[in-house]
Amino acid sequence: MNLRQFSRVCASALALCLGPPALAQKAQVPFARLEDLDIDPARLEGFKAAAREHAVATLRMERGVLALHAAAEKGNPARIRVFEMYADESAYQAHLRTPHFQRFRSGTARMVLARRMYDAVPILLGAKPRLPAKALVRIAELEIAPAQLEAYKAAVTEEIETSIRIEAGVLAIYSVALKENPTHLRFFELYADEKAYRQHLESPHFKKYVDVTRSMITARRLFETEPLSLGAKPR
Repeated sequence: MNLRQFSRVCASALALCLGPPALAQKAQVPFARLEDLDIDPARLEGFKAAAREHAVATLRMERGVLALHAAAEKGNPARIRVFEMYADESAYQAHLRTPHFQRFRSGTARMVLARRMYDAVPILLGAKPRLPAKALVRIAELEIAPAQLEAYKAAVTEEIETSIRIEAGVLAIYSVALKENPTHLRFFELYADEKAYRQHLESPHFKKYVDVTRSMITARRLFETEPLSLGAKPR
């Protein structure tokens, strides 16, 4: 066996040992976080201004921050819901060390009355390649029967993929499960406007999803919101 033949044999053996995952690395699943903030009503406008400034700086300066969305509940405007998406957990940790985040955290510390933070496990983070700065935002919280969880995930994944692909007015549907409570699912949804949202509810694929998952959902809470800041990197 000459040197060239020996090299070929070694390369073939290495490929068999490594297998497909090592040779063709899978796409990295983004790291998602949720925050629920209760803001002092007397300082709400100051918090909103600081949050918008922080979001602009973060998306401009941090390569690993993929999306940063915040919206206030319509009936409770001092309750702010935040959805964050990073390239990976190291990008999130790097974000926490940035001067602009440190400034934002210290500058708004006295404005925040309560803060609840959640690590999230993505189910499907569906979005158009580019998102506008303005959109209608809806938030949903669902409890899923544990025995039906995998079936529910399959059904909602199909529904989200179809919605993003064929509905021009469905801009993004981010679906995640809480890491510490995997049967509690949250959805942060962006639509072009109210008409697009209503059309989505009447679509055949959404009605199919409702029929298929009706018995799987044990509790549901839906929230109308007022967007505070919506920002995402182009995909």
